[in-house]
Amino acid sequence: MLDKKQRISDWATANKIPGKIQAIFTAKPEGGDWRYILREIKGKRTLVWEGIPDEPLPESLQKIEAQLEKEHLRFFKKQILQIIFRSDCGGNYGALIQVNLNTPEQSRQLKTFLEYLQRTHPEILCAHAVQTKPYFPFDASNPPAAMQYILHKGFGSEYIKLASTELYFHILDWLPKTKGTYLLLGEKLREWLHPAKDDRLLSCHCGAAIESMQLCKNFKDIHCLDAREWAKLSFTQNVQSLKAKNARFYRDVLNEEWVKNFFAGDANKGKWTIILNPSRGELLTQPLTQAIAGTKPERIVHITGDLENAAKEANRWRSCGYVLRKIMPIEWHQNIKRLDLAMLFVPDRAGLLGRKARDIGHGAKDKKKNFAPKFRQR
Repeated sequence: MLDKKQRISDWATANKIPGKIQAIFTAKPEGGDWRYILREIKGKRTLVWEGIPDEPLPESLQKIEAQLEKEHLRFFKKQILQIIFRSDCGGNYGALIQVNLNTPEQSRQLKTFLEYLQRTHPEILCAHAVQTKPYFPFDASNPPAAMQYILHKGFGSEYIKLASTELYFHILDWLPKTKGTYLLLGEKLREWLHPAKDDRLLSCHCGAAIESMQLCKNFKDIHCLDAREWAKLSFTQNVQSLKAKNARFYRDVLNEEWVKNFFAGDANKGKWTIILNPSRGELLTQPLTQAIAGTKPERIVHITGDLENAAKEANRWRSCGYVLRKIMPIEWHQNIKRLDLAMLFVPDRAGLLGRKARDIGHGAKDKKKNFAPKFRQR
């Protein structure tokens, strides 16, 4: 934790970042995703476990590994690229099997394996097979943008219900590997933003939109944007679960044209909070930043895991007339080095940015006045 705090402090100092840095927001991990994945180790291809660093492999997953060692599943196991066990934060999992089946015998053994899971492991809520193009292991918490997926249903729902909530995510949708902090993010944002009843929310790159759905009772309406089919499926499932009537989804790519069209009519006038959470902390384009600032939102929450890009984004929002009010580091798990930053920008109504520029100008003039008499004396 100390290393993470120091890293954020050093980043803010090196980049002259203003704004109050709050305490690191974190929570009890509540379990995490695991995957049994094909890797090349010392020239040999073998299936290994990957999960949260220093966390022990759950006993139930150890038993599943032992089952896959049995002779009657030998041909199926050879075709496994990975099996992702997606946690529901309550000790249960949805199993996503990425496999390339070429023969009837391999397909039969997959069916046998699914029957074993359903019969022997009640903690496996669902299990489905997926084929991808291109064919390589993907990370469900950060999937490739251009990958195509074909989902073959095994048993159970495509949606995993998050423990202690009424919220779901599609088994192919984005979510952090460990979800304890993520499940509290919506409430933390509510405390952070203090939305009024007539405030409106636009959440871009929303993924499963869990935090947005947690905020639907605190905003007049919420609007979620994501280009991926799985995000729309998660959103639709959650709208039905919460019976939310003030939520709408847009399956599209965020760019300056979309922003201008969205805010063009009278229907979308009002006091807006815009949440931006680009995949992999990618840098927004300058025209997109300007288009968003041109709609004059009341608040902009920019979330990124790339510190270098975070500094660039802060400077861009500043050039568009927005001041950085607060910074909230987000820790997904204490054993994971990566931190995300949530940066809150608000309009510069007090003229702080202009005042700073004027102060710099006056300082230069004062400097000339101080040195001019000495020059004449010589």
